[in-house]
Amino acid sequence: MRAFLVSFLLLPLFALAAPVKPGFDEATLAALRESVAEREQRFFSGEQLKPHASVIDTAGLLLDALASGSEPAQQSRLLAAIDAQIDRDTASRSYGNIHWYQGDQTLVDRNGVEFVTRMTALAWLLYGDQLGVAERQQLRSLLEWARIGVTRHAVAISYTNIWLMKCWNLIALGEGLQDEALARQGYAMLTEWLAYTRRTGINEYLSPSYYPVDLESLALIHRLSAQPQARAEAREALDLLWHDVALNWYAPAQRLGGTHSRDYDRLFNLGGLNAWVKRAGWTGEPVQPARGPYTALAWAPPPPAAGRWLQGPFPRLVSSRWGEAPEKRHTHYLGRSFSIASAESGYYAGHDNSPLVINLGGGQDVPIINFFMDGRRDYYGQNKTLEAGSGHLKALHLRPFLTSVQREGEVLFLASVRERKPEYVALESVVTLPADAEFWLDDKRLDVFRAVSRWRPDYAPNGRTSFLQVEAREGVNELHLSDRDEAQGVGVSQSFPVQGGQRYRLAASLQGGEVFLYLNYLDAERRLIGGEHSLKVAGGQDGFAMRELTLPAPEGAVWCKAWLYSTRANRTELRVRDLRFEQVGPEGATLLGGFDFQVFQPQAIALPAGRTLFVRRGDAVAALRLLAAWDVAGTPIGFTLHNDGLAWRALRLTAVHSPQATDQRASLAMWAWAGEGLADEQVFARERQRILGLGGEATLQGDVVRASVGVLQLQADVVSGRRLLRQGHAEVPDSAWSVDGRAWQP
Repeated sequence: MRAFLVSFLLLPLFALAAPVKPGFDEATLAALRESVAEREQRFFSGEQLKPHASVIDTAGLLLDALASGSEPAQQSRLLAAIDAQIDRDTASRSYGNIHWYQGDQTLVDRNGVEFVTRMTALAWLLYGDQLGVAERQQLRSLLEWARIGVTRHAVAISYTNIWLMKCWNLIALGEGLQDEALARQGYAMLTEWLAYTRRTGINEYLSPSYYPVDLESLALIHRLSAQPQARAEAREALDLLWHDVALNWYAPAQRLGGTHSRDYDRLFNLGGLNAWVKRAGWTGEPVQPARGPYTALAWAPPPPAAGRWLQGPFPRLVSSRWGEAPEKRHTHYLGRSFSIASAESGYYAGHDNSPLVINLGGGQDVPIINFFMDGRRDYYGQNKTLEAGSGHLKALHLRPFLTSVQREGEVLFLASVRERKPEYVALESVVTLPADAEFWLDDKRLDVFRAVSRWRPDYAPNGRTSFLQVEAREGVNELHLSDRDEAQGVGVSQSFPVQGGQRYRLAASLQGGEVFLYLNYLDAERRLIGGEHSLKVAGGQDGFAMRELTLPAPEGAVWCKAWLYSTRANRTELRVRDLRFEQVGPEGATLLGGFDFQVFQPQAIALPAGRTLFVRRGDAVAALRLLAAWDVAGTPIGFTLHNDGLAWRALRLTAVHSPQATDQRASLAMWAWAGEGLADEQVFARERQRILGLGGEATLQGDVVRASVGVLQLQADVVSGRRLLRQGHAEVPDSAWSVDGRAWQP
């Protein structure tokens, strides 16, 4: 056993006392009961979970059901559904663990026991004393299995979100079951992580998806553990994470800036962290009260000092470690209306291996500038496939060798990959771009088609069995929707601000098959209230016919998702000539959003190596220059600027290293710059000339790629993965975090 455990043997044992249950007013309890009923209907068929229903979500449902005063029969049904997913095979590697989805034959994601236990252990601590004898025994049995599954589940300290979740689970199980050894293991893991992270930085760094998981586990320990030192250390860790968020928060787009270790939203960098930042009051939006015991207790506000970073200084250069190795470092340069970030190496899990991320101007629905290498022609990260290592659907790109060097707003990087899997169909390098920007190639402005509808694909068409296409017929634009897919529907949606008690209408002029109109009302946290509301309608057969769905917004509604959708079970072919969302009052209707689809004009503009693409939004500008790229035969290639539908408000630069799947290597060297204060045309023209005057080159000799622009230089053996030279970068101290060249810790 590790030496650091010894210190805990000298500490006083925790004092056993039930945590104070969160209190809810009658309106909140009523909403919670409605949510519980809706979810149970969605998850269950009779007494059984529906195939593919999430056991993790069922554990959350159990906790909310207990908080809302559920009946014993409902409690027993939920507990039995979770219990049925436990691996009881003593010869199994996952003995004591739990299946993620109902009906899974193989237990792939061993994190399931952690996600379930964080809820069931909390249920025991809060509500175990109010259960009947039989239900209490059911829950106790689950926790006894969790004691086996959690302790047998090996987790690396670098796996930040699961390590911290295991800390909470061990502490909650140990304190709840009066198992001192188990609790002490959790305390020791937390102490170890805090010391390790202060030295190495956060390994699963800047993740919009997993930072909220980290914060939740730490908040539960801080608020509920009976051990004073554990509570204090959890607060230290919370402060560290909150500061890291604030240091890298890109306020103009209300998103976490920088490169991200793991990010499931490749275009917009949004995730569960946004709800935490909103709840902290950092966005200026109204904050709603917690709607259940988990959201009430798995929360801790930021320290006041963290919020001060949102005010500046700007620009600032933030450099952070994400591990022991010297190349595990990321750098982020933030201005008031731009940010540019680079990673010196790729995160090993492969979810976001971007060496370059740029934010320009404001707007949460504006795509970032993001470089990645891809094998599935999934240019915008929307087509998910089953990940073998987790059993979940994800849109993952390739995992190239990466190296970069950054000096304030200037980045030089190399990327090289040799990777083949059955699902790959090509080998390409891609840079996504915001479609609403102004584009210049060297010193000439480009005429780029940028008309984008406010109605967004939802779900997006796959281009094989489902399609959305705008066409002109008889001089009128029409949206052609085709759904021949057996597993997934296709449609378009838009969210509108609404007021409770007012009436709203979704209307569509249709010709052809059947489709569903939805009006889904959401609260300020964009959670569904009042259930889904849909109406199946058919288009006219001889011509277009207007169909509509009108419903009042319930009290508490802040948003309405208006949705035209074919659904998974529906097969249809239809045309849409009008699509509008209106507020309906005594004196008539007020149009809030109408039919704004434009016939798309596809474009493909060649950008040879050595040319510079300028991207301007407001006063912020990015410059991108491909120094050199090579196909798998070693032949130089260039970028092409593609305008291929604007479905996600994005364009893309693409270099095709191979038009088909390959097991050969491809490499690329690129330079990027970003800055602000360039709204004036003359100032912008001078800056373009300065940048165009910069020299730069890249070469491939054998296994070695060399690249340079000005003082920035890189050399790397891309086959062996050795970084031979990194020169010209901003000097930073040898610390886990630094700001503007000075070591920093909260």
